Amino acid sequence: MSNDEYIYEIIKNEDDARYCAQLIAEEFSAHNPITYFDRITSTCFFNECSWPLLKNVLDEHLSLLVRDRSTNEIIATTFAGDLYLQHEKKHLSDTSHTIAIDGLLDEMDELFIKQDFGQELKPNMVLHVTLCAVHSRYAGKGIITQMCRRICDYASKEKGFQYILVQVTSQATRHIWVNKLGGKEVTIIDPTTWIWKKKGDEVLYPYKDYEGGLIPNILVKL
Repeated sequence: MSNDEYIYEIIKNEDDARYCAQLIAEEFSAHNPITYFDRITSTCFFNECSWPLLKNVLDEHLSLLVRDRSTNEIIATTFAGDLYLQHEKKHLSDTSHTIAIDGLLDEMDELFIKQDFGQELKPNMVLHVTLCAVHSRYAGKGIITQMCRRICDYASKEKGFQYILVQVTSQATRHIWVNKLGGKEVTIIDPTTWIWKKKGDEVLYPYKDYEGGLIPNILVKL
């Protein structure tokens, strides 16, 4: 998958995967509205979120990276995996979170499966796009839009997926998935009223002062 300026590749080795996870961590900690609100450092985001997420789905070969053809530098990436497999793995592991947004998005996954989808979830049916970012130097060049389109095509034509599920915390990315890729918003969460039920009796409203907007479950039919 390529064009004149950029090369689109499936992530297949750990070195590229680590680089992509670090790229995500740096961009999210600096520019993503809810991660910036939480003041999460790139090191924390890498260790607690981006690297564990990608490592968990790496062998599925469904995640994508983009290289600048002139330098061979990785400049953008999308993490994705089979929602069915992710759901099964979560039932076998500790689902406690140290980052609030991880807990919120896990709840949204459950709402999608139990409420939004309206049918039995099966393997190789719903591709879950979990994280997506482009290096800030390349912002505004349409790379995110192209990357999302390519992962839709790859998931459908090469892997046989029927749907894509994505949750977005950036209004620009929300516009891409809904207005450019035809996604339908189903459950929509207002982070300011979301309750984080941590272990024990602790109840928190971590985003009561958040002003970055609503977070939707977006379903794309391929």
